[in-house]
Formats: sequence, C-alpha cells, structure tokens
Amino acid sequence: MKKTITLLLMVFTIVCYSQSIDYKAATTKKGSNYFEIVNQVRQELGAYNKNASKTEIKRHKQFERWAYYWKDRVDVNGNFPNNFTGWYNAGIIDGKGKLKNTTNAHSRVAGNEESWTNIGPQEVPDANGYPNNPQLGRLTNFLRYEHATDANQNVLFVSAPVGGVWKSVDNGNTWSPKLDYLAGIGVTDIKSSSSDINNPGTIYISTGDFDAKHINSIGVYKSTDFGETYQPTNLTFSLDEKETTSNLIVIDVNTVIVGTNKYIKKTTDGGATWTNVYTHNYDDAVLGKFHRNGSNIICSDSWGGLLFSSNNGSTWSALISEGENSARYGTTTDENGVFYVQAENGQVSSYNPNATIPTLTAVGSTTVGYNTQGSYNQCIAVKDGLIISGGVDGINSDDLGNSWYVTLNNAWEDNTSAGSYGHADIHEIGTLDNGYSFWNVNDGGLNFVTYSNIADEKPTVEYKSNGVIVTQLYSVAITPQTSTDNMIMGNQDNDGYSLEMVSGTPTWVTAGAGDGTCTAVDYSNPQIRYLGSQNGGLTRADNGFLGDVWGTSLTTPTTGAPFVWTLKMHSTTSTTLYGGFADVYKSINKGDTWTNLNSGAGPIEYIETFGNNLFVIGENAVKKSSNDGSSWSSVTQPEAGAKMNSISLDQNNTNTVYATVNGYVDGSKVFKSTNGGSTWTNISGSLPNIIAKQVVLKQNQGQEILFLGTELGVYYKVGTASWTKLGQGLPNVVVSDIEINYTQDKLVVGTFGRGLWEISIANNTLGVNEVEASELAAPTVFPNPVVDGVLNIKLNNTSNNYDYKMYNVIGGLVKKGTLNTGLNTLDVSKVATGIYVIRMTDGKTVSSQKVIIK
Repeated sequence: MKKTITLLLMVFTIVCYSQSIDYKAATTKKGSNYFEIVNQVRQELGAYNKNASKTEIKRHKQFERWAYYWKDRVDVNGNFPNNFTGWYNAGIIDGKGKLKNTTNAHSRVAGNEESWTNIGPQEVPDANGYPNNPQLGRLTNFLRYEHATDANQNVLFVSAPVGGVWKSVDNGNTWSPKLDYLAGIGVTDIKSSSSDINNPGTIYISTGDFDAKHINSIGVYKSTDFGETYQPTNLTFSLDEKETTSNLIVIDVNTVIVGTNKYIKKTTDGGATWTNVYTHNYDDAVLGKFHRNGSNIICSDSWGGLLFSSNNGSTWSALISEGENSARYGTTTDENGVFYVQAENGQVSSYNPNATIPTLTAVGSTTVGYNTQGSYNQCIAVKDGLIISGGVDGINSDDLGNSWYVTLNNAWEDNTSAGSYGHADIHEIGTLDNGYSFWNVNDGGLNFVTYSNIADEKPTVEYKSNGVIVTQLYSVAITPQTSTDNMIMGNQDNDGYSLEMVSGTPTWVTAGAGDGTCTAVDYSNPQIRYLGSQNGGLTRADNGFLGDVWGTSLTTPTTGAPFVWTLKMHSTTSTTLYGGFADVYKSINKGDTWTNLNSGAGPIEYIETFGNNLFVIGENAVKKSSNDGSSWSSVTQPEAGAKMNSISLDQNNTNTVYATVNGYVDGSKVFKSTNGGSTWTNISGSLPNIIAKQVVLKQNQGQEILFLGTELGVYYKVGTASWTKLGQGLPNVVVSDIEINYTQDKLVVGTFGRGLWEISIANNTLGVNEVEASELAAPTVFPNPVVDGVLNIKLNNTSNNYDYKMYNVIGGLVKKGTLNTGLNTLDVSKVATGIYVIRMTDGKTVSSQKVIIK
C-alpha cells in the first residue's frame, strides 16, 4: 500500500513560506540593508528549535546560510556589494564581467613553487551506520553523451553552485574538474548543442547560483573542445548589474536562450550578440526554469507568471499572468509533447499545445507534503503517466496526480521507511534511458534512479558523483599526533567527516550533525573529537566517531547562539573549551558543563586564546581578558569602515595581535597591534581588495610568518616582505578555515565548495632566511620518547647558548628558556602525553626536532 503524506504538513508548508520576505532578491535591490533584513527574518522565524518540524528547520538553514555568506561582504552600514567585487579587484574579471586570461588563471597568480594537494575526501565517506548519510555536495545540473555500444564509455558532465564543472569519460567512475578558475562563482546549468559523443558540438554554461541566489551570474560561457576549456560569450554583466542567469535552452550550435532578472535573451550567432525576446514588467522577475519540446518552450518567473513560445523562443505569450502568486513553477514535458508545470502549492497542471484549444488544466489533486523551500529546489518529470515531483523529497504519482507517495526519501531509516534513500533537495530531474530510469541532482550530488515499473515504490538509487569534490566546509580541525587519522571537518548540509583508522587504513567516516559548523580534536588524545551543529549544538566522541556516528550530545547554551558558531580549545589544556554562543562560555570538562564568561560582546563570531589570554569578536564589540574571562576590556576596531572578523595572537608576546576586517575597504585587510589591541598598524600592503576571512600567525618561529585565507585563496607574508599568493593549483574559491600542522609543517585549509587542501609551509619553502644546524652541530635531544618526565638536551661543540621553545602540535607554547653549553636537563613531568616540537637557536643556526612524551 502506498504511504501518502498528511495534508496538514502541506498546509503548514504553504503558510510558513507565504509569510516570508524574499531576502534572496534583496541583494539586487537598491536601498536593501543586510542588518534590517536579518533582524526582520529572524523575528519572523523565531528562535531555532532543533526539535521543530523539518520544514521549519530547513527554513532556518536556508536563511542562515544566506546570512553567513553575506556577513563578511556587506559594509558596516549593511549595504550589499556585488558578488564579484573581489574578483574584479584581484584582476580576474574585467569591468564588464568577463574573465581575463582564463587559460592561465592559476599560474598567473602563483606566488611560490609549492603545489596544493586535495586531501579529500575523494569519495563519499563510510556511512558509519548513518542510514541517510551525507554525500559530497550540491550539484545543479547534468549532461550526458551516450556511447553507441559501451555505457562505461559514456561522457558525463555535472555543474555545481560552488565548484564549477566536472567531467567523467567513464560513465561516472572517475571525475576531473574543468572550471577551477571559476569555482567560487559556480554554474547553474550546462547544456550542449549535440548529444553525439563523436561530434559533441558546443557546450554552454550559465554561471552563478540560480536556485540559492547566494551568487550572481557573470553570464553565459561556452566550450568548443568537449568541455575542457570555457570562454565567455558576449552575455556578461558589469559589477553594478547584480544579474542572474537561469537554466539554458540550447537549440543548436549557435542558438541559445537564457533568462535574466528582467529579460529572456536569445542568441543566434553563438553568443556574439543577444536579443531581448521578452521583457518583464518587473526588474526582479528572475525568469527561468525553461523546458523545451521541439519548437515549443515554457518558462516561469518568480512573480508567479508562466510564459509560452511556439517558435523556439522568438515570441512569448502568457499562460498565467505574473502576480497570481509569488513563486515560480517547475516545468517539464512528457513523451507526447504535453507540458506539465507544478506551482509552489504543489498543484500540477498540464498544457497540450497541439490541442484544438490549448488550455492549462489542473491534473489530479495537489501534491501532499510538497516542500520547495521557497523554490530553492523545484523540478518535475513525467513519463507514461508517472509523475515525479522533486522538492525536498521525490514525491510520485502513478495515476496522474490523484494520489501521491514518497519514493526518494531524505529521512529514510530502513526498508520499513517510505521509498528509497535520496539526498534532500532535488534541483533538477530528467529521463535517462528506456523504461523508468531518471537522473537527478541534489544537495548531495548526482543520482541515477530506476523504477522497475510505474508503480514501484522503492526504486534503485545509484550515486554517480563519487569523486566530484564540491564539499562546502565551514570548519576543519587537525591533530598532528598522527599523520594518518588526524582530521575532522564540518560541512554545510552534509554533516561532518572524520578521518579515522578502519582496519588499519585511514578512512573518512561520517559524523552526524546536519550542518557541521565547528570542529575540534583533543591534541593530547586524538580519539576525542568534537563536531558542532547549527545554533550551538555540539557532540563529542570520546573514542572517535567510528561506530558512534552521533557521538555524545552535550548540553550547551544554545539560546542566542549564531547559526555558524565557533568552538576553541585551550592551547595547552585540551580539556578546556571556549564556545561562541550568545556570549563566550567556558567548559573545563570537555563540554559537559559551561560557564558564561560575560564578556558583553554579544553573540560571539570568533575566539582566540592562549593561557589566560582571551580575545573574542562579538556582534556588538571586540573584548579581551588577561585573566581567563574574570574581567574584560574593550579592543579598538582597526578600521572605522569595517568590522574585525578574525584574530591571531602571538603566544610568546600576547600584546602582539593580528586581525582581519570584513568588507571591501580598499587597502584595509590585515592589521597588527603591539599593545594588545589599543592601537593598530595597517599591514595590508599590496593585498588586493578582496574579502579577508582569517589570519593565522605561525607560532614560535624566528620571525613573523603570517597566512591569510581570503575569498580567492591563501596569501602569506614573512617579516616586512610583501604579501604573496601561496602555492599553485588551489581553485579560485573561498577559504573558510586555516589550520597549521606544526609537526609536519603543512598548512591545511577548508574551502567552501572544493573540499580540503594542504601545502608544505616549511620555512625554507617560504623564503625564510635561516640556517639549519648541521647534524653534527645540532643539539642532541634524548631520550626520545621521554618516559620518566626528564628531557635531556646536550649542546654539541659550541660555546654559544641556545634559546628554546617547546610547543605542542597546534603551536601552543608549553615551555621555553635558555640552554647552556653542555648537558641541560628539562623537567617535562607536567607536560601532557603527546608529540611536541622543540625549536632551538643560537641566533645563527636553527634546529627543530620532534619530541614524544609518554
């Protein structure tokens, strides 16, 4: 018996979305204010409740993800910039929105010879007992070229809202990125003028993120070499236009149709010129969701209008006038050329252009349980009377809409659940092969779905995008105690991934969270791992997440916590944690209980700590404490026209502080204070006017070494030298989080849309001017491992004294002093078990050695 969905859920969904303001469209409207929108929508949504309905939780997530994206981009007054201001300022696009020098986009900006390496996960992590496990990340569309005799040689393409275009020449077994220089801009659609694998024609892409509307479009690009490289057509936009482009209709090699905010545009000369073939009454109509059958094309807009063309898009007429509702339609056709559209309320209607008197006619009853999250995910497919309605779930009807049931279930638990598991939020869907085989792209990737017959309730679902690394990271944490199972990452919409040993092999396993917002690993005991979820949720796994996918849920002060919140571990006492909730809280027992430190900074956005020194950035103020939060003083903002968004503290001199600020204030990105934040010196130097996300000081070195994560990769600076782009091969994408692996001398970065990367930052690769002591001259450190609390260091053949600093795997300073000629005995009995680095210098030469304390 088919399991239908209650009408109550459908009504609730319609009501809650009809009350929402269109915050996504606000970024394109003059006079829109970020802070006013955030306050209004948060009042409308109310406090986040993890026990609320999935519809309400998803509403919170959609909005808070949008707010998080814009937080570092708006100015102090809340004005919205163009998405691509940084791209223009960095010299990647010109004033008309065209990319410059696309064939050499990486090497053109490379600063040193080191190369970035993607460190995964390369495939979907081990589900780890999670029945509806996360996958690699959201995709927006799919293109296939079929091989005549061997399906394993099919050529597939997928597009991502952050992550570009990916290609497979073996039917999805392996994938490679083809648009990394555009990774941070993303792609809404990919279509071709041909389906012939031997004559692939021209491939067109529509840029930006049409569904989520976080990222605008820079226009339509095309490839004439089977998707290997892409060049702009003449449909591009200046920074002031803040445009969108929709999915595409590609009629032939030269004829393409696309929707923008106000127009339907058409080219008949391969993109050299574009004509407005339809002009909407409103500037924010966001025309799109096209579907074509022969010369007939249907199109919806965000004002509830529905347009039809019978002549390949040359002219258009209204099937439904705009303004009848405030959301777009999903559109498709069946095998007979009959069009089907689905409104935001779930009602499916048909339109047969070949009828004597074509009319738009309601089909069956309204889809029950239909949820598009305000048109974020809305698509439909029809074949032989089988209707598949794609929203949060895949909801089917095999009797032309008279009854509905779930077949693609994002909340699938086991075979007693309705349908088969399909990742939430289906963005596009289409027919695939003979019979009832379909593809869909969703927030987890690409699926091939096969129904054995029209009434099949549990279709076969095959995940096809293993290797398409488009994971959107908020946070990464490492523990260099080991080189094999040493990381955990938190991801937007795809929970967390923890790298752990499985049968002797380092394996990424799933850690449950929802949105994985913050992470930490106990550097004294790497098995103890933390994963935060939205609005202050936190779990701890005391023996790793392997076999314990949800860990232990900790009671945290979630009320008033930011959606993407911050968790910081004390740099030398790993059982002490600091949490960024409605204020900064402290736990001395691994998160079991929390105490409010009452900084008065408001909801906390960033925390930096060493010893008793605490710096916190809140929504209302920046505060510091030198007594572990017992009392607080204010820190001056470095830039009047921007707001501080990250801090790094010199652990050898806590009056030395580094900070970044948000927004596009030219020449104001990174600042340094030598008096604890009372006054600041601008050290932005030659940095382009791009968003600075996070600054990190490499601790305990002979000179100042800084790393800066930005919206376009990583920069570094040594001493008084200029900032330089770090390494080669990192896609043009936002760097969300930076960690230094001190025992392996590597920088690990989490990106938003292209997964996890690392690069060597050994001082000699950075151009640091220091001389390594020879093996004979270097101090001798013994015993190693240390088992009795005594570490001996002998200075060999030297009359010079050495200064030493002993620091843990995250750079936390645990001991420092002077070594005299001869034998030196250090008491390390109070130093926790683990791996440490001891750096010794006589001012001329340097020796850094690892020490294990057991």
